[in-house]
Amino acid sequence: MNRNIKQRVMEAKRKREVDIIGSPDEPFKPVRANRRIETMPENKKFWKFCNQVGNTVELLLYGDISQTSWWGDEVTPRQFAEELAGLGALDKIVVRINSGGGDVFAAQAIGNQLEQHPAEVTAKIDGLCASAATIVACHCGKVIAANDSTYMVHPVRMGAYGYYNAEELKKYIEALDAIRESITGLYAKKTGREKDEVAGWMDETKWWTAQQAKENGFIDELVDDAEETVVENRDGMLFVNSVNMHLPFDKAPDFVQSSKAAKTAADCFVNKNCHKEVKNMANEIKTVDDLRGAYPALVNEIEEAAAQQARSDERQRIQDIEEMALPGSEEQTFEAKYTKPISASTYAKAAMKKAKEQGNAWLNGAKKDAEHLDGVKKETPGNGEQDEFMDAIKSMGGKK
Repeated sequence: MNRNIKQRVMEAKRKREVDIIGSPDEPFKPVRANRRIETMPENKKFWKFCNQVGNTVELLLYGDISQTSWWGDEVTPRQFAEELAGLGALDKIVVRINSGGGDVFAAQAIGNQLEQHPAEVTAKIDGLCASAATIVACHCGKVIAANDSTYMVHPVRMGAYGYYNAEELKKYIEALDAIRESITGLYAKKTGREKDEVAGWMDETKWWTAQQAKENGFIDELVDDAEETVVENRDGMLFVNSVNMHLPFDKAPDFVQSSKAAKTAADCFVNKNCHKEVKNMANEIKTVDDLRGAYPALVNEIEEAAAQQARSDERQRIQDIEEMALPGSEEQTFEAKYTKPISASTYAKAAMKKAKEQGNAWLNGAKKDAEHLDGVKKETPGNGEQDEFMDAIKSMGGKK
């Protein structure tokens, strides 16, 4: 890619003006100038080397290809390179792909490293190969796909934040043109077609069956995979082999939607014939980091759900404490809610204990007052009636 264009995009990213190369369904979204821009999260590992036998290894790319852009990120690409080098001398690398795409720069970095590796590199499309995932596939020496897999290419898009003048927007358009030129060149090299033709495919957003992708030069060989590809509509999102493609289901072409199998997600997990690659990966998961590396999107979903539940529970805890608070317990209540947080049930016990202590203190004080009255001469009321008030005080002091 042109170095000047790269510098422009990197500069924009540093200013948080450029986010990531997006999917075809993500519109340009300017943000109000006074809105605080959130810092992008750190990159999460999205690849998995597994099933190494001798000098052969599998690289699994299931789900998003990076959750954030690799622009300006030197650590994550180096981590991938170090993992690859750490496998030792390899004769063959099989890249298993089931991905709706992601960051184009991450895909280019991985693709270039695979292409430059001395081993024989073969891409195997297990379900969906779309968007940035096609870049990785095109860098591989050979592309094999299951007969029921799907291939998709689309225009390059860039998400941006903030307000810009015409000159600034022109620079970003130039950056998009350079990225588009790079990808069309890669596609043309892989397919043997003219760049104008492949550029037209991108501009139209093309969805192909595996056979159509083969006819257009993106796939070299089709195989009858005994493990049927499972396409699902989960709450309006497209899932392929239980992997979230982060694409609206209704945006997929008719042949993808109509291929939705009768199997449910639960069936797929109990059926031993369902995509053994995912099962093999699951067998290797021993830690949270392993799980995050294998299923980053799933882990993020779980963490977000847990965070939402924690926020809801905390709001309920504070509300319960406030409803039980008694006059004069402001300091105790504040500590229970914020500085020394405790559960509402624990607070209730503490409040009852303190109320009991306060009651006992009042009674003890009353007894002492009554004892002081023992030395005071008792005066009978003028009407000759018994002084009930004094009798009550004396009875509290233990007098008969």
